[in-house]
Amino acid sequence: MKDSFAYHMPTKIVYGINSICDIDQYINGRKTLLVTSRGALSRGLVAQILSLTCAVIHVVSDINSHPEFVDLEKNYNSLNNVDFELILAVGGGSVLDAAKFISVYSSEKNSTFVTKLTKGVIPHQEYHLKPIISVPTTAGTGSEITPWATIWDMDERKKYSLHLPELFSEMAIYDPALTLTSPENITIQTGLDTISHALESIWNKNASPITVDYAIKAARLVLEYLPKLVNDLDEIHYRDKLMQACMYSGLAFSNTQTALAHAISYHVTANKGVDHGIACSFTLPLLIDNVIGRYEFIDNALEEIFGELSSQKMRNLLSSLNISTKFSDYKIDDDELCKIKLLLENNQRASNSLVSL
Repeated sequence: MKDSFAYHMPTKIVYGINSICDIDQYINGRKTLLVTSRGALSRGLVAQILSLTCAVIHVVSDINSHPEFVDLEKNYNSLNNVDFELILAVGGGSVLDAAKFISVYSSEKNSTFVTKLTKGVIPHQEYHLKPIISVPTTAGTGSEITPWATIWDMDERKKYSLHLPELFSEMAIYDPALTLTSPENITIQTGLDTISHALESIWNKNASPITVDYAIKAARLVLEYLPKLVNDLDEIHYRDKLMQACMYSGLAFSNTQTALAHAISYHVTANKGVDHGIACSFTLPLLIDNVIGRYEFIDNALEEIFGELSSQKMRNLLSSLNISTKFSDYKIDDDELCKIKLLLENNQRASNSLVSL
């Protein structure tokens, strides 16, 4: 870990149960585009938002999980005649990432520009951004306080990252009550995504004392409270602790990015259909075993989290959630593992890692 470092977080954070009730105050009269999912629509969350503010002039409610360019371009182009000043993104990571895609525009306001920018076809040239208020309804994404968005091209079986320095949300509103409707599988996946974000920000070339402290807080909360929450999904105290963990891990990896576990996960998700939270966490025990003893600051952090220098408690957590740590259980044989290793050689996320596969 470097002796000199910088830390940047321009997003205003509002945290608290039922904090969504003050949304009209934060919108402050701006003409607002609400971006959300069909699930939020069916659960009555859209109706709740509309009852809290009169500023919403249009609603996009068909954002899918793992947003793809083809769908986002349709959403984007359908808004050409909607004169909005602010985006209110309410949902999981896919919704928040979609909102970021929609927020970017050039003088022509064409989705092709954003796609080319994301894929690196054109350089980061002149662009503008609509401000975003992000309201996560799952405890795991971290997208509400990071400057990038994950967009998929399933024809290419590839994940792209829209990463702009100014892509931080204007505000992130953490309301643990909004996660009460998350079913068990989503609760597990997002909780494991959180601990992956935390641990990967520790064995990271961009780690700093600030990010490591946040990561330790996040990982300890997930380790203690995720198993409890899975056994009592309606307990708001446990929901609160997992949302705190999500926030802390976001504060960590927003300044480090993720590393090897996430780099591996993109191939596993795109080619094996494994949900992201599982794909990015099943390798964590292996990576813990490989990093122990190599860096004093990492050993110290792992001891604070697990109480020992061992991957056993991480293995126990995954086992309690019925998550396998074997590549073969994800239909990845030795030949494909070699292919993954080759793909990682020029992968930015993998290059952030202080541990190799």
